[in-house]
Amino acid sequence: MKHATLFILMLAVTAALLIAGCTQQQQPVQQTLPPAAPPTAVPAADTVIAAASPLGTILTDAQGKTLYYFANDRPDSGASACSGQCAAIWPAFSAGTVHVSSPLDPADFGSITRGDGTKQTTYYGWPLYYYQADANPGDVKGDGVLGIWYVFRPDESVLVAHTAALGSYLTDTSGKTLYVFTKDTAGTTSCSGTCLAKWPAFGPDYPLKVPSSLNLADFVPLARTDNVTQTAYKGKPLYYYSGDNMPGDTNGQGFNNLWYVANVSGIVPVVTTVPTTVPTTVPTTNYAASYGGSSSSGGGY
Repeated sequence: MKHATLFILMLAVTAALLIAGCTQQQQPVQQTLPPAAPPTAVPAADTVIAAASPLGTILTDAQGKTLYYFANDRPDSGASACSGQCAAIWPAFSAGTVHVSSPLDPADFGSITRGDGTKQTTYYGWPLYYYQADANPGDVKGDGVLGIWYVFRPDESVLVAHTAALGSYLTDTSGKTLYVFTKDTAGTTSCSGTCLAKWPAFGPDYPLKVPSSLNLADFVPLARTDNVTQTAYKGKPLYYYSGDNMPGDTNGQGFNNLWYVANVSGIVPVVTTVPTTVPTTVPTTNYAASYGGSSSSGGGY
């Protein structure tokens, strides 16, 4: 009897274990999966590129077509001076939203609305163009055409601007006009102190990059006694004018018959010799002081 009871108990335990095992196998296995990785953003393709060329690093579009600036344009004016037949030869470049990589900075690009309502991309305020005769990527056939069309190099130190009245003259990259002072002599400056505050020295970083129509050897650092950094062009120190508020302004032209835009020819007007005859009457107005100059230092600035 005891053996039968023990056998029944063993069967009961075995059955319970089998049932428990089956129950565990039927329960779903819960796995902890790692969080899904966020989708990778695909960067937009560059619309303007700093590309190598026979003329150094220049701006091109995404396909490598060269971009130019027009010396007759006035940067940051919101307009283009090239329309009609000019625009057929020099089509406007429009990139929409500009995407660039180093060393280019998207903040240096902008856009204008042309007279025909179309958009045009700008660089440092200068509208950008193609040249119709550039058939292939890398062509730079438009550089220097008529002395007013140039490739745009992102590291350029000096640009050429042009007007019918002033001819071709020097500006900085943003189009701020550069001037010469006729009181200066070759390699030296007569402008310091108050004069320099009104006519700040132009002193870009070296090595310089200049348009192809200019001779790099004509630009040299000036040895000033006040340690101000300044560059001379064809022996003449270069200055800005504090009265020029916008790129393209030439308010300093002819100031006191001593200050003139820095013509690319290096020629400045001949200074008329002041008569040595002593006037019989002394004017009551101090003209030198009224122009910010000093009667004791010769004024003129």
